[in-house]
Formats: sequence, structure tokens, C-alpha cells
Amino acid sequence: MSRFTAVALAITLAIGLGGCATSTDGANSPSAQVTPTPDPALIPPAINDTLKVVNNASFDDGFGDFIFKVGDGPSWCTITPEGNEVICEQNEAAASYLPIPVPADCEGSYGYQIRLWGSKPETGNTAEFVCSTGQWQDPANAQVLPSGSKITAGVFTCYVKDTAARCENGAGQFIALGPKVWALQN
Repeated sequence: MSRFTAVALAITLAIGLGGCATSTDGANSPSAQVTPTPDPALIPPAINDTLKVVNNASFDDGFGDFIFKVGDGPSWCTITPEGNEVICEQNEAAASYLPIPVPADCEGSYGYQIRLWGSKPETGNTAEFVCSTGQWQDPANAQVLPSGSKITAGVFTCYVKDTAARCENGAGQFIALGPKVWALQN
């Protein structure tokens, strides 16, 4: 191999591998990433009296939780009145919204499970994403809550609009989740 070819190969290799280097200025760190803003037009509006009320007994899992699939969508929610929380979740592959930056202390999946507490917890927010390492509930046997219907259990009321769910606590704080949108309000 000629000296010119060897030098050209070395320069090409250095430039090519240089593009794989990671930034050390923090620009690519999760804490520096901006959380995308959900499209307000896709967030289900506040719960109202025109929604069809369902009997929550048909959504009871036999252990005090109320689980429902979200209309024809890939999401599901679990209301746990005794635990004072509701969690909506979906498989990562189902989400078409921009990824949510993963906190440095989360080693699991992030941005696909969202929790609403019935009241402000001692630490954290009333509405927040959950760092998860697996599914909270298996929705395989859950009943479908159809679009335009609402369920109430404890201090929570949830309803479905198309393929997204919105759940509110007694104070009006809410979460929403579907394949195209997420939202939370503390």
C-alpha cells in the first residue's frame, strides 16, 4: 500500500469515526433535552355531563382496581381507589408522539405510563410520567370503555375520546394518554 493511500485511508477513518463521538458539553444529556409540547387539539377536553356513564362494576378486576382498554386504541388505564391513583399506559411501539426525555435516574421505559394521584403526594407531582421496568397491569381481559363514555371510581373519573383517555381527580388535575397525545396538569 502506498504512503498516500495509507494517509488517505487514515484521514477517512478518522473523519468517519469522529462523527460517532458523543458530545461532552451536555447538549445530548436527558436533562438538556426539551420535553415536547403535546398538540392541544389532540388532548381530550374536560369531562362533561354529556358523556355516557358506565357501571364501573363491569371494569372491576376483582381486587379493587378498575381496568379499561381505551376505545379502539392501544392504551389502557387502571384506577386504584385504595391506592389513590390512576395509571394510563401503552406499549412504546404504539406511541406516535415525540419521545419524552428520560430522566438520568430512570433505567426503564419512560413516556408511556402516566400517573395521576388523588391528592398531592409528599414528593413529586400530582400528575407525572412513571419510570417503568414492566407493565403495571395486563389489559388482556379488560373491558373496552368506548369513546364518549366515562367511568368513576373513588375520586377519579376517566373518559375516552376516540383512542385517548383523560382521567381527572376531584381537584380537576388530569392526565391524558393515547397513541398520538399525552398531557398532564398539576
